[in-house]
Amino acid sequence: MKVGDWVLAASGRYWYMSYIDSFSQDLETVHVTRITRFVEGNPENIKPAPATCSMSLIVPLDSSLLKEDYDELIDLAIMTGDRQWFFELRERMLQDA
Repeated sequence: MKVGDWVLAASGRYWYMSYIDSFSQDLETVHVTRITRFVEGNPENIKPAPATCSMSLIVPLDSSLLKEDYDELIDLAIMTGDRQWFFELRERMLQDA
């Protein structure tokens, strides 16, 4: 795994779709930004929030996305005002098309 990868991260009682921001120096802890919380298997969009998780509680996600996934992420990038992420998603969507 590397910075920027999408992962499922366990924190408290929930699993979160997150992306990796950084790793601790000992590589035992991962700093992520949580985007979506799963409650009883159902996704709920949340305000992006930082979290720290043990590496043992991180599961890599498949990096291939459907057009609908890109649309949702692009909408989220617009809602959060993250221009860089918006342009990265748009570029990747065009490459995957």
